[in-house]
Amino acid sequence: MLAFNNGRDATLSILMLAVSFAFIAHLMGLHSAVGAYMAGLIMTPALFYIDKQGQPINRYKKTRKIIDDVAFSWIGPVFFVTLGSKLIFDWDLILSVLDETIILVVGVFISQFVGAAVAARYTGHFSKQESIMIGFGMLGRAELAFVVMDIGYVHNSIFTDEVFYTLMFTAFTLNILVPLCIRFWAPYFIAGRSSS
Repeated sequence: MLAFNNGRDATLSILMLAVSFAFIAHLMGLHSAVGAYMAGLIMTPALFYIDKQGQPINRYKKTRKIIDDVAFSWIGPVFFVTLGSKLIFDWDLILSVLDETIILVVGVFISQFVGAAVAARYTGHFSKQESIMIGFGMLGRAELAFVVMDIGYVHNSIFTDEVFYTLMFTAFTLNILVPLCIRFWAPYFIAGRSSS
């Protein structure tokens, strides 16, 4: 499918695959974003090598750039604006979940950081500085966390207002902490790399 028309239609093929998986997920009672996410998991750069008259051509970079442009400038913002439009800034509610949010941020920060850094150090055999950088890089909550919150709060009313706001502020805070922690650790990371 990716090789059709010498790979010039790879972007269209990928989008059709994502929409197909999204539709299948919807038929199974899941959120369509879960299906599209699953389609993205099976896409590897190796699938984009196309042989044209004995010359291998890699269409991965071009296709990824187009998909990223669509995702980050069109589809993604619409999803986040739609989800954000459900937020009502009730200061009493925000203050009532502040304690739980702080506890959850600290707990997830420590467990996620330690888990990723230790795995990088002892499974990936990275240096200490590299392992800590990987630990900081893994703190962010991906779009799927917001999709789950959208499913639980907006579509099915499984989450209470308090749970939704706690999870939303926790994910938001962890996403903000990633660049701050990486910026803080960068001088130590660079110093460690230059000494080795």
